Amino acid sequence: MSALPFWDRHRGPYRLVVCRPHPRKKGHSTSEILTGVTRHGADVQEEARALLTDPRDTIVTITVWSESEECFVMSYTRGK
Repeated sequence: MSALPFWDRHRGPYRLVVCRPHPRKKGHSTSEILTGVTRHGADVQEEARALLTDPRDTIVTITVWSESEECFVMSYTRGK
């Protein structure tokens, strides 16, 4: 039995929160809530994967916030 994608278990719209290493404090990180919301979970997944694989950015983790449920529903991490 395969697991359902997060958007089948949690309602949107969704916001992305990105985490990057702190530029001056080793071992610390900064986070940023990206502007705009996404209504479809599959679009969230594509956007998160695109951001994580962008070699011009230092994003290490993206968490997905469900606006309607007011909680984090998914996390994506950059591969090593």
